[in-house]
Amino acid sequence: MTGGRPPAIPVANQLQIWNGRQLGEAFALAAASLDARHEFVNALNVFPVPDGDTGTNMSMTMKAAVKAIPEGDHAVSEVGKHLAHGALMGARGNSGVILSQIFRGFATGIEHRDELDGQDLARSLRSAQDMAYKAVMRPVEGTMLTVIRGAADRAAAAAARTPSLTTVLRAAIDGAQVALDSTPQLLDILRQAGVVDAGGQGIVIVLEGLERYAHGDTAISDDATPTLGPGPGMRFLDQVSDLHGEDAYGYCTNFMVFGDGFDFDHVREEIAAMGESAVIVGDATMLKVHIHTERPGQVLEYATRLGSLDQIKIDNMTRQTGTLIAQRAATTDPSDASGASDYQGTIAVVAVAAGDGLADALRSMGAATVVPGGQTMNPSTEDLLDAVNRAPASQVILLPNNTNIILAANQVAKLTDRAVRVIPTTSVPQGLAALAAFNADQPLDHNATVMTEALSAVTSLELTTAVRDVELNGVNIAYGQTIGLINNELAAAGNDLTIVAASLFERAALGPVELVTAFAGADATDEDISALRRAVTLAFPDAEAEFPNGGQPHYLFVISVE
Repeated sequence: MTGGRPPAIPVANQLQIWNGRQLGEAFALAAASLDARHEFVNALNVFPVPDGDTGTNMSMTMKAAVKAIPEGDHAVSEVGKHLAHGALMGARGNSGVILSQIFRGFATGIEHRDELDGQDLARSLRSAQDMAYKAVMRPVEGTMLTVIRGAADRAAAAAARTPSLTTVLRAAIDGAQVALDSTPQLLDILRQAGVVDAGGQGIVIVLEGLERYAHGDTAISDDATPTLGPGPGMRFLDQVSDLHGEDAYGYCTNFMVFGDGFDFDHVREEIAAMGESAVIVGDATMLKVHIHTERPGQVLEYATRLGSLDQIKIDNMTRQTGTLIAQRAATTDPSDASGASDYQGTIAVVAVAAGDGLADALRSMGAATVVPGGQTMNPSTEDLLDAVNRAPASQVILLPNNTNIILAANQVAKLTDRAVRVIPTTSVPQGLAALAAFNADQPLDHNATVMTEALSAVTSLELTTAVRDVELNGVNIAYGQTIGLINNELAAAGNDLTIVAASLFERAALGPVELVTAFAGADATDEDISALRRAVTLAFPDAEAEFPNGGQPHYLFVISVE
């Protein structure tokens, strides 16, 4: 665990009935427990893991659920509604979406209840189980579904004998643990890997957190996260092909769609037919979708006909898995024959970017490493050399993503014994275009050629603020004005962001535009985003527009136009 101990959480004094405040505090402790052990849960994903950060995804979902609880005293039914809504809106990955549905079912089980006892808990766990199974198009046993069912079964049996909250909760934990221990027998991939289901382990940790609250034990120590090494029979990422063959994994596609009165069951079936591992939840006005597909564009195109999209995230699972295999190979102790890898020849991409959002975008497109840096904070040749030498492959493609970094990148190629090709990207949009053309199955020089050719297909635009008065390229600029650049060349300036952006688009002479992606900087406000959105709509009424958070300093927006 990082960041020290979580904040202290009030004690429940072992009450056998919880009010709404106590229910919220219990889940807050459970969330802290899961956060403390999320790396332990992550470590159970020792085979292909586009959703391999199960612990992280479940922890982030739990945090979102608890954050949604309103202050003050409320009925448990009201707290349950807020927990469910927060979990849904903050759900991450397959495991997070399923967990959000467990919360939704839990909330249904305590509708119209002011307080919660053991019998209420048992009813809520059964409802949670039912909702979780419904969320998955093709439920598979040996997963977190099995574990929540085991918890619900034991809780129901205990509640038939007593209304004691602690007794029913202990029974639920026992049932969940038994079910968790059975997952390797139910799912062959777990048996071969020598682990239990990661999502199921997360469920057990959450229930244990609730029990600790019930007994007044709110301490979360730094010892809560054990250090795992390879156990007997445990397989790691470099042995994935032994378990799964050579099939591609496709794209892990996540998004929300907001509409009005669509047929949920029909839409759910339509989307599920477009891929695998579909988890689709919501109602007639909102859907949260997680699906693995070879054609994410087809899924998103269908979804746009339903309503407006939000929280779009697409991960290339084939590249992710290759990168993770490479990372495992690079860190394996050569003396450990059981973990040794014959991994050879995979190409790693090292990119440069400033801003967490830009870095995430590059990673989602296949970059193995992102070096912090950009305008005014150029990484040194040594920084780049270190990243290349640590890359999980003997062949490396380097994306400097800034004019001022290209020379340093070129020096790196001369200083390492690894095969390095520098693609002369001058912006992050160019880096993303290059990554879109990258194919790890093709030779290094072929990739260098096609990635360089891809740069001409994208125009990079930037909006920032002038730090001094100047006249440049025939443009008079006053301190504090918004200025616009086209491929790093000054093109427009003014006091109104919408007008400057519109002028920028006009001067760029872009022709037909299909997609505008504007990464919002660390200093961009909601008003700035609205102003830019108006300019994009006016200039490109038929284009798709996205405004993800880039987090970059200095630049209000980094804009890619395709």
